[in-house]
Amino acid sequence: MKDSIIKKILKILAFCLYTALFCFIAGEVGVRTFYTYFSNYNMEMWRYGALIKQEVDREALPFFHAPNKEGDFYGTTIKTNSLGLRDNEYPQQKKSDVQRIVMLGDSFTLGWGVSFPDIYSKQLERMLNETGKRYEVINFGVGNYNNSMEKELFDWKGASLDPDMIILMHFVNDAEPTPRGHGRIGNFMRKHSYFLALLFDRYAKVKPLFAHDFQWQEYYKNLYLVDNQKALDENTRAIRELIATSRESRAKFLLVSIPELHQLKEYPFPEVTMYVRGIAEQEKVPFLDLLPALSVHSPETLWVSVEDTHANAKANKIIADELFRVITKEPSLQ
Repeated sequence: MKDSIIKKILKILAFCLYTALFCFIAGEVGVRTFYTYFSNYNMEMWRYGALIKQEVDREALPFFHAPNKEGDFYGTTIKTNSLGLRDNEYPQQKKSDVQRIVMLGDSFTLGWGVSFPDIYSKQLERMLNETGKRYEVINFGVGNYNNSMEKELFDWKGASLDPDMIILMHFVNDAEPTPRGHGRIGNFMRKHSYFLALLFDRYAKVKPLFAHDFQWQEYYKNLYLVDNQKALDENTRAIRELIATSRESRAKFLLVSIPELHQLKEYPFPEVTMYVRGIAEQEKVPFLDLLPALSVHSPETLWVSVEDTHANAKANKIIADELFRVITKEPSLQ
């Protein structure tokens, strides 16, 4: 009697397992086949991570771009060079008549949703070269990076390029903790399953309907409060260490604050700007707040799309103009 009950239970479990597996395979095939119907900001950002990023065997840097990769994401092409950067190829050895600038940042600096010639590092490079001097502005932007990861990437690949200037483009979520892996199987599934990416996208859209206490503005503000103290301390230390590294190598340093683009009038994150400005003042390095230049425009005119508030080509031009103004006018950057 007991054996027959166990057999029935095992048959039910096997049926459930096979059914779940069939549904998963059917879902995976369906999403891949009809991806254009499901494509949105979240799905495209996931696909960028799946196709362009790779895991890195560095404790403080869980992932980076794979070299010489190319793909179309959210209406534009992202192509990496031999260093894994979204940029042109530059010689490892800097020429004697060239001023080299390394620009660190996250997806804003990467130029998410913006064509390569329009990202602010390339616009700045063209503007600087029109002054009669030779400049290379090298784009070290990587999606989902924080300050700690940006510092680690500079130590790994940026320092050897012998830059004359380092620009750190700080965005409000750069105080987030460094993401960690999910195990070999988990990482494989997260990287390769379109169906799981779709489920996560739908979960992200439904969650606010039930989590009434979740507010995205509060999330950003809390990154700079005691509840996030460990991550905040790690990212603050990374900024200070980058500044110290620049001094040791006699490279100039510029710290820039990129505002969150949802609301520019009565800006909701002044404490974040104060935090970045405070580090610059304490370390005695130049600081650029981009909010004044961007806030004279309607936020919607600066977005990549209505669902994606990354800086579009217009906003990238404004940022490049401000960077050019400071670099060419600030005495300590000459």
